[in-house]
Amino acid sequence: MREIFSRRRATLRHTRESIVAQVAQREPLTPLSRREWWRGAALYQVYVRSFYDSNGDGIGDIRGVCEKLDYIKSLGVDGFWLSPIFPSPQEDFGYDITDFRAVDAIHGNLGDFDYMVSEAHSRGLKVLLDVIPCHTSDEHHWFEESRRDKGGPYGDWYVWADAAPDGGPPNNWLSSFGGPAWTWEPRRSQYYYHPFLECQPALNLRKKEVLDAVIDAMRFWLDHGVDGFRLDAIQCLSYDADLRSNPPEDSRGPVAPLGGGENNPFRKQSHLFDRDVPDAFPIVERLRNAVRGYEPERVLIGELADTDSARISEKYTVHGDGLHAVYDFSLIYVPREIRPLTEILTYRSAFLRTGWMMNVLSNHDSRRAVTDFAPFAETREQEVAAQKMLFFMQFALKGGGIIYQGEELALPHPELRFEDLRDPWGIAFWPDFEGRDGARTPMPWSADAPHGGFTEGEPWMRVPPEHCPLSADRQADDPDSALNFLRSFLDWRNGQPLLRWGGERVYPPDLAPLIIWERYGEGEHLMCFINFSAQTQTLPAERVGKRKLVTGPGMVTEMQKTGIEIPPFGFGCALGTEP
Repeated sequence: MREIFSRRRATLRHTRESIVAQVAQREPLTPLSRREWWRGAALYQVYVRSFYDSNGDGIGDIRGVCEKLDYIKSLGVDGFWLSPIFPSPQEDFGYDITDFRAVDAIHGNLGDFDYMVSEAHSRGLKVLLDVIPCHTSDEHHWFEESRRDKGGPYGDWYVWADAAPDGGPPNNWLSSFGGPAWTWEPRRSQYYYHPFLECQPALNLRKKEVLDAVIDAMRFWLDHGVDGFRLDAIQCLSYDADLRSNPPEDSRGPVAPLGGGENNPFRKQSHLFDRDVPDAFPIVERLRNAVRGYEPERVLIGELADTDSARISEKYTVHGDGLHAVYDFSLIYVPREIRPLTEILTYRSAFLRTGWMMNVLSNHDSRRAVTDFAPFAETREQEVAAQKMLFFMQFALKGGGIIYQGEELALPHPELRFEDLRDPWGIAFWPDFEGRDGARTPMPWSADAPHGGFTEGEPWMRVPPEHCPLSADRQADDPDSALNFLRSFLDWRNGQPLLRWGGERVYPPDLAPLIIWERYGEGEHLMCFINFSAQTQTLPAERVGKRKLVTGPGMVTEMQKTGIEIPPFGFGCALGTEP
């Protein structure tokens, strides 16, 4: 069997190399895509717990989101998605759900939610919810009944298995959070499967009644006006029916598995049987069919992690039969170097032919983008310039884009102490891995208010003191701030159909540290370029050809005889009718 896996990996490596070598030579073939709003959408991620606290209890809430809707609208985004707001023991801060059809009291109530949706829609903003279809909390009544009575109505609603002959787990599957993905339940004398925390048992979505219950919960929120869902961890929708053990990992794709530090044993396996299995696709089709009857059709954006997401995004979105788009992790975890970054951009373009993806540089599970992508920025001014460059890249690449709260302020990733940690993942792997708390610190609204204006009480997590001077109110008054750049850039981008819906071709990195790609459609070709360094670089005139520089926010607009002088972290576009 190991020889078979080795041959498969060798074939895959050869395929990757061939695609990366050939795609840059391929002529543009496709016209502009259908112009559904979501294809080129700019969305804003609200991590509710840390966004804005309206009642002084130190935890962000839905009323707080309502109070900041004008701010979200001012960014120029098409809508926003909310982190989970459902009832939960909060062991994983909302990703362990006890009721899919209600609002946790710490965030408000259903009336608050309905008011928020109404107010958002009155401002022309779409609202998406974060739904977790593949697991619940172990305090959900479905699981309590399932472990209590093997033969009862909920007996097979979760993934249960008998012990191996030696009494251990049925196979070697590991949790993303480290350690076995199986926990013994003495009330059933069986193990239950949990791809993540022990308190998050996996739902058996193969069973029609279970999937029906999840879809029914989604329809509940659709009937309350949401415009779609960000579906969490779709790589875990199903599993190998024979519970085969994973082989060891002896090669890496272009993207490392999700977090956890180098010492996370999850990285030691090739996750052939517990992630991204073929049985997931009938489930995806049913999820898509569940939203087809709504006018206009609601949107499904699926998060793909723990996998080579750039390679497999197409099959989850192909020909519009699956998800509308994939929430891709490849740009979050790619090494911050020119060649691997260019390779992953080329690789994504090669595989994503009929599907679509959302470009994401950071989120509530990762380090903040400006710190991770621009470690060579030497001053705050360069850091802001780097964030502007990242915004340009994110929204000039093919696909939509999602901004994580605080990115618009170019917030650096804070230095955390162990006593600051709240994330069980970070606590377990400290100091090898700090966890996800660095991106989850409260939003700084006011530089002069206690706790950055996030709350009048004691915040659930310390506000990093280095974030307060970078607050939203101060940046609003600074014409050169990252915040005001984003507002003007997204406004400009709305008038650029090539950037919202065009095809894409990525050039090889022969002019590193410049990264160059092309957006095309309807006879026009737009060359996009960024300087991924803190030194001035030149784009030779012969590479620009007969294209003319485009004027837009922050872009390079002067062409010399020898080429374009691009300042540190600079960027721009040149338009022509030939590639």
